[in-house]
Amino acid sequence: MFRSYIRRLSKSRFWLSKWLVAAVLLAGAFLIGSYLLATSDVDFDTFLNYFALGLLLFVLVTLFYGMLAIHDVPYDIARHRNHPHQDAIHAAGWVSLFTLHALWPFLWIWAMLYRPDRGWGFKHSPATDVNHSADPTEVEELRRRVAELEKRSETGVH
Repeated sequence: MFRSYIRRLSKSRFWLSKWLVAAVLLAGAFLIGSYLLATSDVDFDTFLNYFALGLLLFVLVTLFYGMLAIHDVPYDIARHRNHPHQDAIHAAGWVSLFTLHALWPFLWIWAMLYRPDRGWGFKHSPATDVNHSADPTEVEELRRRVAELEKRSETGVH
């Protein structure tokens, strides 16, 4: 039962489950370190040195993992929206990772442009579309006005 719950959690809340595991590992390391400090003859300064080293490594690994996770956000959006250019966005995300995320904002925009319900633009319903066919009387009125303006410009009357 617990195993199926963890599977469902990792599928629905993928990033949350990874951070939860990282927090549990950090807490476990802290508890093991506290136990070793209490049961061994290691002085407190040495323990703090090792703890600071462990914390520094944890922060570096977390930052590295965070950079890898952030670069994949546009691809996740594209996959969720069934974007036709998912593979290109994913490949460009890796290229962006190696160029210090210079392309990343453009990939975000590219992934957000497409939506399955409307494609690349807005979908108009027939009820809201405006009929652009011109009224014949309106066209004649415009032709008359243009002829009058041309006549004025020829004669020099303003």
